[in-house]
Amino acid sequence: MIRGSALSPAQEKSYIEHASITSTNSLRATLDLIIWRNTMDSIGKLIPSITSGSLEVIPALANINFDFTLWKVTAPKEFEAVGSALCTCRRDDAESGMLHTIARKLGALFETRIPRTPGLIKAYGTRASEIAQALSLDERGRKNYGVFASRAGPDVTSLWAAATSGTSAISIHLLACLLARIWDASEATSIWMEIVKSRKQEVLAEFDATNTAQLVTLSAAKQDLPRAQIAKWDDSARAWLRVADGVKRKQQTQLMLILDNVQAPVSEKTNTYESIIEAWSNSLTQMEALVQGISQQARSGDILLALSSWHLFPDLTVVEPSKTHVRQNDPVLRTGAVLTIGLQAPIVQKKGVHWSLPLACLRHYGAPVVAAGSLCSEVRSRLSLQELLQATLGSLLEGWGPAGVDTLRSLKWISFMYNLLLEGAELGYDKASMLTEGFAKHSWLALLSETARLYLLSAGVDRQHSNKLISLGRKHGNTFLGTPVEPCFGLLAQGRSMSMVANEEEQIRLLRKVAESIAKEMAKDNITKETEILIRYKHRLSDSEWVYEYATAIPNNISKKRRADGVLCSVHSHQRWLYSGNQTIGRLGSPLIDEYIKRYSKIGYRFSACPNLKDERMEMLERYTASGDMYRSAREGAPTTNNAMAFQEFERRKAILTETGELVTDRGEEAIEDLLPADVGICRYHYDKSCVSWYSFAFGSVEDAALFVTEKSKPFVDVIQTPERNANILYSIFEARLVDKYRVAHELERSLRYAKPDVDPHLKSLKAISTAAMLFRDFPYASVDVRILQRRLYDVSWIRTCISSQQAPEPVGVFLPNFVAGGNLLAPRPYHASGTPESLQPYELSKAQAFACLAMFESGQHDIDPSQLIDVMAMSSGNSLYISATLLVDPYNQPQPGDIRGVMGNVGRPGIAFLVPPKNPLIKEAATDDWSLIERNAFDGSLSEHFQSTSLHLSFTTAETALDVGFSGGQDLEVRILETLVSVYDGGTWIADLNVSNLTTAGELSRLPRCITQHPADHRPSSVTCIDNWFSLIDHLGIGVSLVRAHYNWEARLAASSISIALGSPTLILPGDVCLNCFDGFVSRYNRDSARWSSGNSGYDVLRPPSVVVDIVVGNFLHGSTSVCINSRATSGI
Repeated sequence: MIRGSALSPAQEKSYIEHASITSTNSLRATLDLIIWRNTMDSIGKLIPSITSGSLEVIPALANINFDFTLWKVTAPKEFEAVGSALCTCRRDDAESGMLHTIARKLGALFETRIPRTPGLIKAYGTRASEIAQALSLDERGRKNYGVFASRAGPDVTSLWAAATSGTSAISIHLLACLLARIWDASEATSIWMEIVKSRKQEVLAEFDATNTAQLVTLSAAKQDLPRAQIAKWDDSARAWLRVADGVKRKQQTQLMLILDNVQAPVSEKTNTYESIIEAWSNSLTQMEALVQGISQQARSGDILLALSSWHLFPDLTVVEPSKTHVRQNDPVLRTGAVLTIGLQAPIVQKKGVHWSLPLACLRHYGAPVVAAGSLCSEVRSRLSLQELLQATLGSLLEGWGPAGVDTLRSLKWISFMYNLLLEGAELGYDKASMLTEGFAKHSWLALLSETARLYLLSAGVDRQHSNKLISLGRKHGNTFLGTPVEPCFGLLAQGRSMSMVANEEEQIRLLRKVAESIAKEMAKDNITKETEILIRYKHRLSDSEWVYEYATAIPNNISKKRRADGVLCSVHSHQRWLYSGNQTIGRLGSPLIDEYIKRYSKIGYRFSACPNLKDERMEMLERYTASGDMYRSAREGAPTTNNAMAFQEFERRKAILTETGELVTDRGEEAIEDLLPADVGICRYHYDKSCVSWYSFAFGSVEDAALFVTEKSKPFVDVIQTPERNANILYSIFEARLVDKYRVAHELERSLRYAKPDVDPHLKSLKAISTAAMLFRDFPYASVDVRILQRRLYDVSWIRTCISSQQAPEPVGVFLPNFVAGGNLLAPRPYHASGTPESLQPYELSKAQAFACLAMFESGQHDIDPSQLIDVMAMSSGNSLYISATLLVDPYNQPQPGDIRGVMGNVGRPGIAFLVPPKNPLIKEAATDDWSLIERNAFDGSLSEHFQSTSLHLSFTTAETALDVGFSGGQDLEVRILETLVSVYDGGTWIADLNVSNLTTAGELSRLPRCITQHPADHRPSSVTCIDNWFSLIDHLGIGVSLVRAHYNWEARLAASSISIALGSPTLILPGDVCLNCFDGFVSRYNRDSARWSSGNSGYDVLRPPSVVVDIVVGNFLHGSTSVCINSRATSGI
């Protein structure tokens, strides 16, 4: 022990050497000495204890406030690949910026409370490097992201900041992952603030009591840690979790399936600081033991939370509900150690691994809020696009009611039905093509059918995971999607199932089976004798002629049949009424006249006084038949002449049916009439009883094949015809392969055509799902918050604005007549040019609507009005960047307004950040000294590149504001607007800040069409000057047409176009494969139109012509205005 006011140089050297050997942290020992040197003047006594690494000092030492945070240590070699995955700006932040400062402060503050875990740190570094290498981008890959290149790639900034700040900081990072996994961002930030405050108080209290403390720890306790910095630290940890979850999705999915069935609290302490320290220390200690090969038992949820957060996967033994060994074969943990789960299952009400804490720093005002965190995937998880679609399937089936109860059967039906549509499209069926091609490829029907197919192919853990997602969707079904008007995409509607069966004999067989079940139910109430069930079906004579025929549904004809032993016995058989070729198939015999008059009066039809009542009735019937009503009578489509071939067919069919035991009767000989709509019914006169029976429609297709029952039994039939029975019939028809693919396409197309997606909540929700899928489809690591399933998807702002702003297109080349259903006149919805029904088309989004949609799915809760996002050019959330395509493609391309590209990365701001340009971006003014740089040479026909030194850079001003998502009283901004600069540099010289949105809104921007004539390639335009540097563009004289030569440089073309528009210059952009002959034609028209426009000749309706052309072309008019034309063969960045 050394005592005194000074050390000799030899003593200092000995101190450092000894400290590097015996101390747990040589950097700390060195810092102790430096702090000692800087405080000797104010401290009378300093007692360093080499072996303990602590200092005994007088109370004056408490005034030390030495900034040690800029010290950097060499990261453990296992973490080296993490640093290599970082771009320059993120690496600088991790090694010397804010995140490094935070890591050093937190590491020093908690160092003495953290158990040493060298094995865990080594294993975690190996796993982190593996994950970072899987997603790292090289410099060439980054260039594709243009101005966002510096922000692209996996966000491992906080991890590298910890790795370069010492082993204690790595443990701090592990705690950040624990908190980010189970708590929301605002809750985790509040927890950090509380434990930092408590730890500072603990250190200072210990120092006051003992005059002993680690100098680095004591100094850290004096450092300020603002909430904004803590929020950034937490946000970076969340981004890392998303990255790691994506790479280790298979292992993480299997683990979460296990943890969802475990009921365990992380900690039962009610003091926030004590609870966090206990859970953190236990997690570190137990995981270190597993890494060292020592098996463990999970007696609380802390180690389970660590498993889900640190992406290390030891072998497991799950005791409850039955003993199961789960071998995860993690190459990083080849120690043979096993973690046993479920030995002591606590009696708790909460599901999964959970944690409850009182949070005093969550709100600005009020008592501590008791917050509950959980690992349960139903309440706190993120879903991939495919997982979201699986949950959507569950919601869909829940909305189908009885038809969706059997998941496997329902999904088999969806998959088979869609396969029939695909087969029909390949055969050239128009209706099938409308439902599967063009815009329909991105429809919710295609997405859900593909999801059903993948479900049917899944097995094992994948099938188990899919079932869980479907169950999750079922739980929120009516909330998320709303209830459909008709299950099974409308095909369960009355009659559609029968219409899809092509063979009339199969229709009869199925209807008889239905009638048999109806009769069994009726027999329970002893009313079978009072009921007769008829089948009416359409028998086609040709493509244009058909008649209705009849058959009994229940055998009622008693005939004699000899058994095999020779005994003659009575049997019940069926009867048919077939068309024999007799034209008189609609006889109004005298016994039926009065019955029809009564019937007309009963249902509201009236006849005027007329001498010849019979003729008037017949005229009325004929008028009704010709009305085009969907409930067509027998007269419509009936043969106009006697048909000898029909009679031969009658005889052939009669012989076949008689052989099967059916009694065949000529339809023309029976007084059975169906000249009226189905709501009137069928009238049959019984000659033997001199009475009339009326039959009401009961089941099937009124047009094709249906059951009609005696009128007095109809109410009972309606009761026993349950949705379960109807769904079973529909599924059975498909399972027996009785459907015709053309008829399936026809019925489904008709159902979707007449749907109302602008008012139907269910269809609005499905269209929203397909819209979101289109936005996410090219970004494999994108994920959505599971809480989106709790929203009423059909009632969000961006969908309402889509519907209110949409203008229905005129039908294209298609005409559909109206039809009557249930007495209501329905108009068909418009066709898209591709033929896709409107109800299948994803919403066409504006840029603001697209960002609102993305924000809602990313957060699972924020419903942002698109009117607040008009100027947004990009959005950052978690580890995802969503960028307007205008910033990432060559300006000649014209992406749709709602074309947003997903990139892995972020801008380092917590929560959701929307990036907007400044209102009036600055452009460099050409100074007098720049005169030597301004060149205006005549165009020599060479489209060379003169902007090689141009680069785009992203930066932020200090302007930042919260976006209104509702007042909560919380201390953290959940959604913010960031003023963002997209700056153009020429080498190291700033040129301008851009607002590229002017490329989509400017009326003075045009593009030269590509040549289709194949003009000679040696033509060279005249009267064109070249702009080969930025000063020439900014300060050009505006004489004639000027060409900005930025060939093969899409970023320079983008910048030149934006600057030209900002300067007020009408601008023309040339295609990459520009034809100089066409270009010369433009120049000629420019010279002509410019003269007309400048002279103000009212005899010409001439728009202001472009004078700046971007390869680009730029020019000025005689009155001083400018225009630009740009050309390049540059390809888009993405």
